[in-house]
Amino acid sequence: MLWKIRLLFIAALFTIAGAASAQATLDQLVPANRQKQLGFDKLSPQQRAELVKLLQDVYQIGVQEGKKGAAVSQPRGTTGATAPAVIETQIDGDFEGWEGETIVKLMNGQIWQQTEYHYHYHYAFMPKVLIYRSGGGYKMKVDGVEKAVGVERLR
Repeated sequence: MLWKIRLLFIAALFTIAGAASAQATLDQLVPANRQKQLGFDKLSPQQRAELVKLLQDVYQIGVQEGKKGAAVSQPRGTTGATAPAVIETQIDGDFEGWEGETIVKLMNGQIWQQTEYHYHYHYAFMPKVLIYRSGGGYKMKVDGVEKAVGVERLR
């Protein structure tokens, strides 16, 4: 069951931010087909409510860790402190989607580059982004784009 919660956490991480935290339901956080795939359709209403609360708590812990850690992942070729679990900021200017090696400058001064090939056009001005650890690297979720894409910090 723990592996299912971990998978769900990653899938729901970004939709939680958009859902009203006190009013969120599992149906708002996880698509019905994903719930069925993970066996959540077999949970009682009480278990579903507890799972939503757990996901919200874990998300908030990640946000707090991200905010309190001034040390962020180090640029390539450097060493340093451990990076926070979650970084919330905005893109500095226009975002025109993912093109394979897209470089993104953020309002917090960081510069990240796409490492996972994905092509998707989406124009937005200064969209919010959420960067989180995933395996041995990071993923960036841009507001308005469904897929989180692998990235690495350049600066």
